[in-house]
Amino acid sequence: MKSLIILLGFVCSAFTAYPQGMNEFMGMDRIAFNIPGSQANTTTDIATYIKNNFDTESKKVRAIYAWITTNMEYDKSSPHLGTLSENRDEKIAAALKKRKGVCEHFAAIFHDICIKSGIKSFVIEGYTKQDGSVDKSPHAWCTALIDNKWFLYDPTWDAGFMGNIRNDYFQASPSFFIQSHMPFDPMFQLLEYPITYNEFSNGNIRVNAPRPYFNYTDSIAAHERMDSLAQYYATTMRMEKNGTPRKMVTTRINQLKMEIEIINQDKDAALYNAAVADYNDALSIFNSFLTYRNNQFIPVKTDIEIQTMFDSIKRLIIAANVKLKEVNRSKATLTLNTSPVEKKLNDLSTHANEQQTFLKNYLSTAKEK
Repeated sequence: MKSLIILLGFVCSAFTAYPQGMNEFMGMDRIAFNIPGSQANTTTDIATYIKNNFDTESKKVRAIYAWITTNMEYDKSSPHLGTLSENRDEKIAAALKKRKGVCEHFAAIFHDICIKSGIKSFVIEGYTKQDGSVDKSPHAWCTALIDNKWFLYDPTWDAGFMGNIRNDYFQASPSFFIQSHMPFDPMFQLLEYPITYNEFSNGNIRVNAPRPYFNYTDSIAAHERMDSLAQYYATTMRMEKNGTPRKMVTTRINQLKMEIEIINQDKDAALYNAAVADYNDALSIFNSFLTYRNNQFIPVKTDIEIQTMFDSIKRLIIAANVKLKEVNRSKATLTLNTSPVEKKLNDLSTHANEQQTFLKNYLSTAKEK
């Protein structure tokens, strides 16, 4: 089943500021600035250079951030609209070639280099507030696990100063990020007391206000262990619990629910097809027995060999019915009708039992004679 294309616009606003001067990262930045062009055509090449020149996660992530923010330019004229079905590698390659992109490109490149450098990372999707107003366009930034602690990064908002680097959104505290960045998934606020969508929109941001405690570290660890379907369910639940959503959040929730529906339907189709395959295999064995019987049980088979045929038929029928029961318990909105296959399985089981009873009587009579 083909997955549906889900549009998600990322026409992000560039954020301008003056470059900062010298800082404690100056040495690492200089090495990152000087990555040879021949070694910066792909994220794999850049990650290889990073790993060869930096020996800690902290140094690696700084070098990655420094390279991106000083070598990539925000494309203000880009009419790009992201699609969740778009090939991620092609998207990254195109942005690296042009050295331009919008927020989703910056985030995707940062994330990809981190992963290939041995650093855990996630792309965070959400929206922002600038000059006191919530931006109408979605935005993308990142989180990375450095020395067993999650940090936030927005290379888009620190980019555009060729040869220099600013650090406003490099490894900044969650309490600072939440002033301007609201993730769709509240887990990625990296706050023990996450704020609601309404509080962000209304400017009522009180990071330590009395709220239910949330262990984001354990939640992210659990998220990593989940498959895609479980992740979508958990993310949707967190979003729906985080207060009245804005239109962008509602759109994202609907997209997640569509992804859930697609996965459930794909899962159902796979189970259904596997059940049909089990039925066909069982039917093939049954027909082989009928052919053997019609040939007067020639060539001679042992009782065990013949019994194995019926055992295989029974095993395949049971396996098929288990799969169809799973399909019938599906959470998909559009479900498959399993009744025709269930009837065929039941009929085959009845015929197989009849033939096995015949065979038992036949063998008993043959031995008496």
